[in-house]
Amino acid sequence: FGVNYAAPFAYDFRAIRAVGGDVKRTIDADVAHLARLGVDAYRIHVWDKEVSDRDGNLLANTQLDHFDYLLAQLAARGIKAILTPIAWWGPGYPELDPPFPGFAGDHPKVRMAVDTVLRAAQARYLAQFVAHVNPYTGRSYRDDPDILAFEIFNEPWHDLSPPQETTRYINTLVAAMRGTGLRKPIFYNISEHFTPEHGRAVCAADIQGITAQWYPTGLVRGATLPGNPLPNVDRYTVPWADYPDCRNKARMVYEFDGADVAEPVMYPAMARAFRAAGFQWATQFAYDPVAIAHTNTEYQTHYLNLVYTPAKAISFLIAGEAFRSLARGQAVGPYPASARFADVEVSHERRTSELVRDTVFAYAGSTATRPPAPERLRHVAGAGASATVGYTGSGAYFLDRLGDGLWRLEVMPDAVPVEDPFSKGNLRRTVTRTYARAQRMTIDLPDLGSAFVAERLDQPAGEQRALPRAIAGDRAPVGAQPGSGRAEVVGATLTVLPGTYLLRREGVTRPPDPTLAEHLPRGVRLAEHHAPAPTPPDAPRVVRHEAPSSVTVGQDAGLAFDVVQPTPPDSVLLFIREHGWSGYGTPLRLAPTGAYTYGTTLGVRGEGTHVLEYVLTVFDGGRAITYPGAVEGSPAAWDFSGQTPWRTHLEAAGSAITLFEPDRDAALIVAPGYIPGAATVSTLVASGTPERSAWQVGVAHFGPSAQHAAFRAMFSPATRARLAFAAADTGLALVVRLRAETGRLHAVQFAIVQSDGTAWGTTLEASNGPTNEFTIPLAGLTRVPLVLIPRPYPTFLPYDLMASSAAAAPDVRAFEGLQFGFARAPRTPDDAPMRIVVESVRLVRGGTR
Repeated sequence: FGVNYAAPFAYDFRAIRAVGGDVKRTIDADVAHLARLGVDAYRIHVWDKEVSDRDGNLLANTQLDHFDYLLAQLAARGIKAILTPIAWWGPGYPELDPPFPGFAGDHPKVRMAVDTVLRAAQARYLAQFVAHVNPYTGRSYRDDPDILAFEIFNEPWHDLSPPQETTRYINTLVAAMRGTGLRKPIFYNISEHFTPEHGRAVCAADIQGITAQWYPTGLVRGATLPGNPLPNVDRYTVPWADYPDCRNKARMVYEFDGADVAEPVMYPAMARAFRAAGFQWATQFAYDPVAIAHTNTEYQTHYLNLVYTPAKAISFLIAGEAFRSLARGQAVGPYPASARFADVEVSHERRTSELVRDTVFAYAGSTATRPPAPERLRHVAGAGASATVGYTGSGAYFLDRLGDGLWRLEVMPDAVPVEDPFSKGNLRRTVTRTYARAQRMTIDLPDLGSAFVAERLDQPAGEQRALPRAIAGDRAPVGAQPGSGRAEVVGATLTVLPGTYLLRREGVTRPPDPTLAEHLPRGVRLAEHHAPAPTPPDAPRVVRHEAPSSVTVGQDAGLAFDVVQPTPPDSVLLFIREHGWSGYGTPLRLAPTGAYTYGTTLGVRGEGTHVLEYVLTVFDGGRAITYPGAVEGSPAAWDFSGQTPWRTHLEAAGSAITLFEPDRDAALIVAPGYIPGAATVSTLVASGTPERSAWQVGVAHFGPSAQHAAFRAMFSPATRARLAFAAADTGLALVVRLRAETGRLHAVQFAIVQSDGTAWGTTLEASNGPTNEFTIPLAGLTRVPLVLIPRPYPTFLPYDLMASSAAAAPDVRAFEGLQFGFARAPRTPDDAPMRIVVESVRLVRGGTR
C-alpha cells in the first residue's frame, strides 16, 4: 500500500528547481516521510516522452538518472515498486508541453495500439527499459528484487482495436519484455474505457495481473467538495471477477484518490473497499513533493503530503495498516455500517479517522477515544490531540517505543491552510503555510511515567548546511540547555519545536544508538528529521472567517477566526454592533481555540429580525489591524475608517430557513461530472426578480446510453447550525420554487440528503411557465437512493446507495443538502433536453413563509 510520486519527471522536476530546490534532496526528504507513514509500495507511470527517442531507444538523461536515484532510495527504506514504462502523456501538465524527444510524439493515444511503427517503437523501448541497469543499485530493473512487477501502459485506449487485436497487441509487448529474460509478473490495465468485450480481451492476454483505478469523487472540481464523501467509497465493484481468464490474475489498483476532498476520511474507507474487492496492491495518486507542496500545483485535484496535509497523511497511514491487515473479500456495509471495520473508524461528522489497537494508536484529527491498554502501546501517530498526547500544534507527530522507558518522538511543523488547495493555483501562491512555533505537548504513556527527560536527536540548526526552501532548517527546542540538546520537561509536558527527540524515563540509561535503532519502524532512522523552511516571517498575516449568512434568535452561534502568522498575536478582539449603529460596543477578547484559531460563542438574544455587524482587531507588536480589509487601527479609535464589516442576519425563532438561494450558495452546488454520452447543465441565470439569480440545472442531452443525472446543493455550516436549532419544531415543511424550462412538464426527483448517507424524497411535476411553488411536509418524504456524485472513474462503479438505516423519518439535525434528479423517460430522443430553473428552497413551520 503506497503512492505514486513523480519528482524525477515532468512538471515536478521543473517546479522543484523553479522554487530553488534540489530534486535529489527533495527525494531524500519525501522518501523518509513515506517510510514514516508506513508506505511499502511505489508505482509511477514513467514519462516515456522524456526518456526515449523517436525510435523507442531509452535515453540516459537527467530524468532517468533522478528516477534511478529515487528507486535506490525507496529500496533502502524497504519500499517495493511496480513500474509502468509507458505513460504516453506529455510532460507539460499543468503547463504547456515543452519539446520532448519520445517515440509517442504527437500521436493520439488510440493510435499506440494499432500503428505498426509505434508498436515496434514500444517493443524496443520496453525491452531496453526492463534491461536498464540502475547505476545506484548495480542491478537491472529486470533483476532488481525491489521491483516486483511491471504494468505495460498507463490507461491505454483500444477504441480502434477489435478484441482479438487488443490481445495480440498486449502479447507483442509482453514478448518484447520476456525476450530480455524477464521473469517477473506483467500487468495490464483493464478499467480504462471498460467494456465486457475489452475486459475479456485483456484477461486473455499473456499477463499475470490486471490493474484498475478509483477516483470516487471525480476529478478537478476546482474547489473543495462539500458534503459527506464516504457514501462514494462504500464499495468497489469488479465486473471482470467471473471472467474465466481473469479468476487467477492478481489485482492491482494503480491509482486512487478522493479528489477534491479535504476531510481525512477517504483513504481508510477506500482501503477497506479495495480489500473487499480482492485487490492486493494499491497506490495513491499522487504524493506531493515537499518542495512544492505549499502550492499544490502538481495536480490541483489531489493533495497529500506529510508536512502540508498532516491529518490526511495520518489517515493514509491508518489506511495502509487496514489494507495490510484486512482479509481479501472481507466485506462490510453498506454505509454507514462500513464506517467501522476491524480496528478502524472513519467519521464525516467529526472529520476524523482512527486506528485503535493494543499496540498502535493513530488518529487523524482530535479524538476522545482512549486506547484499550495504554501500557501495551508501542506506536502512536497523530494529528490533533488525544488522551495519550495533548498537543497545541497543528502538525503531525509520531511516538515509537525503542525499549523499556525509551521512546522516539518526531514532531512535524505546524501546517496552516490559508487558501482552498483544490482551486486553480500557481507557484507564486501558497495554499498551506508551515511554522516552527513552540508548542506544548503532554504525553500520558505508562511506560514513560510522569517524569522523563527529552533529548534532541536530529542535527542542531547551527551545524546544518544552508538548505533551500525545499528542505530546510531544524531548530533547537525551546528550553534546550546549551551544549546538552536536552529539553526541559515539567511534569509530563514538554515544549517542542519541529524535530526528533529521545524521551527517557527518569532512571533509565540511554543505550547506544545502534541498539535503539533496532526497534525503529521499517525505513525510519533514529536521528533524522526532514522539514521545509517555515513560511517567511514577512509573509502578510492571513485572517480567515466565514460569516454565517443568518442565525436564529435564541441560538448559540459559534464564530471562528483563523489568525495566521509566525507567532501568536498579543490579543484578538471582536467588535460587534447592530446595523445602523455608528459605533461598536465593548469588544470581546477572544481566546485561542487552536494553534491558529480564535473563537467565541454568541448567545443571540432579542426579538424580531435585524442585522449584526462585526469586525476583528488583531493587536500585535504595538499595531492594531482590523479585519475584514486589513484596515490600520481599531474601532475603538475615533478616526477608525473601516467600513466593510462582516454581516449576519438575526432571524426570529420559528421563521423560515432558506436552505438554498442561488446567489448565496453557488459555490456549494455539486454537479455530476462525467456521464458517458450525456451533457449536463448547471449555471446561474437571471431570475424573474431583479438582481437575483436562479439555478438552471438539468440535462442538455442524454446521448445514446445515459438514463439519469443528479445534482446537489449542499448546506453551509451556518445553515446546518440553524437546522439543528429548529429540529425540535413540529409541522415542518419544505417550500420549493422552480419551473420547467424545456418541455411542457418534467418529473423532478427531489430529495433531502442527510449526513448519514440517507436521502428522503418525492417527485415534483414541474411545468413550463410561471414559477411552481411546492409545499412538501417532511412527514411526506420517503427513503430514496442517494445518487453518488460526482460520478467516479471508472464509470462502471455503483450509481447510487441505499444506506443502512432504521430511521422511519428524516432527521432535521442531519440535513446536509438537496438532491435534484432527472430520469430519462421512455422514448426520449437522445438529444432531448430536460432543464429546470430553481429559485429557492426553504424550510418552514406550519404556515410560516
